[in-house]
Amino acid sequence: MRDILTNPLALLAITASLGLALGRIRIGQFSLGSSGTLFVGLAAGWIVVRTAGGSEKVRLLAEGVIRTDMFYLALALFIGAVALASARYLGKVVKVYGFKLLALGALVPLIGATASWSLARVIPGVTPGSIPGVSTGALTSSPGLAAALEQVAGRGPEAESAVGFGYAVGYIPGVLIVVLAMQLIPVIFKLDTGKENQAFCEDLDIDPESDPATEGKFRPLEFFVVVTLGYLIGALKVPLGSLGRVGLGSTGGILTTGLVLGFIGRLGPLDFRMPTAALSAVRELGIVLFLSVVGLRYGYRAVDSMATGGLPLLVLSLGVALFSIGLGYLFGRYVLKLN
Repeated sequence: MRDILTNPLALLAITASLGLALGRIRIGQFSLGSSGTLFVGLAAGWIVVRTAGGSEKVRLLAEGVIRTDMFYLALALFIGAVALASARYLGKVVKVYGFKLLALGALVPLIGATASWSLARVIPGVTPGSIPGVSTGALTSSPGLAAALEQVAGRGPEAESAVGFGYAVGYIPGVLIVVLAMQLIPVIFKLDTGKENQAFCEDLDIDPESDPATEGKFRPLEFFVVVTLGYLIGALKVPLGSLGRVGLGSTGGILTTGLVLGFIGRLGPLDFRMPTAALSAVRELGIVLFLSVVGLRYGYRAVDSMATGGLPLLVLSLGVALFSIGLGYLFGRYVLKLN
C-alpha cells in the first residue's frame, strides 16, 4: 500500500478517477464536475504526508508529493487547448465585442486583487505570502496561479508552498460561488438563458447546430509547436526600469501563441485548426491533471491549516469571489450592455 502512496502516477490516477466520480454526483442542479479532483487531491495529499514517517515526511514537505513538472505539463495542455478552441471565433468576437470584453477581462481580476489586498488588512490571521494564491483560487484562475508561482520561484519552497496553499484554500469557496452564481443569477435577474444564447449566436453569426470544427483530427505536432513557441515567448522579459522586468510567463505565452496561430489557421505545412471535440478532450484532461496536482501538492498544508486556523483565508476568498463575480456581472450587464 505504501508503494502506491509514494508513486506519483498511481496517486494521479487514483485522484483523477475518484475526483471525477465525485464530480458526477448531483444535488439538484449542483455538481462539482472536474473540480471534484481538487477536493480528492487535498484529502489524498494530506493522507500521504500524514502517514509518512521520519525522513520521508521531511522530504515530502520539502519537495511535495508531486513534482511541479506535472503541474506545468497539465497547465500547458489546458491552456493550449483553450487557446486553439477559442481562436476560431477570435476575429468575430473582437469585431463585435472588442473593447467591452477587454475592459471586463481587466476589471474582474483587478476587483479580485483589490478585494484581496483590502480584506487582508482587516481580517486577522491572513499571512501575506498566501494572498496571491487566495486571490487566484477565489477566481478559480489556473493561469493566475502559474503566474504567481513563477514570480516566487526564486524565493524557496516556503514561498511556493504559501501561494499553492492559498490557492487550494481559496478555490474551495471560489468554485462553490461560481457554480451557485451560474444557477442563481438567471433566477435573481429573471434572465431567459435560451434567448440570451440565441442573441449571442446571432451577434457572432454562429449556427449552434453546425460546428465547422468537427472535421479533421487532433494534430499533436501543431499542438506542441504552440506549447514550445508559447514557452519561448513567455520567457521574454521587458525591462521597466525600477519596476523590474515583466513578461507573459509560460501560460500567457502559450495562450497568446495559441490564439494567434489558431486564428491564422495554417502556417506552411502546419494546420492549427483542430476539431472542437478533440480540443475539449485535451482541455478536460489538462484541468483534471492540474487540479489533481494542486490538491496532492498542497493538500497537507491546506487541510492542516483548515483545522488549525484556516478560517481567515476561507473568509478572504469568499469575499474576493463575491465581489469579483457580483461587481463583474453588474458592470458587464448594465454598463457594457453585454449579452
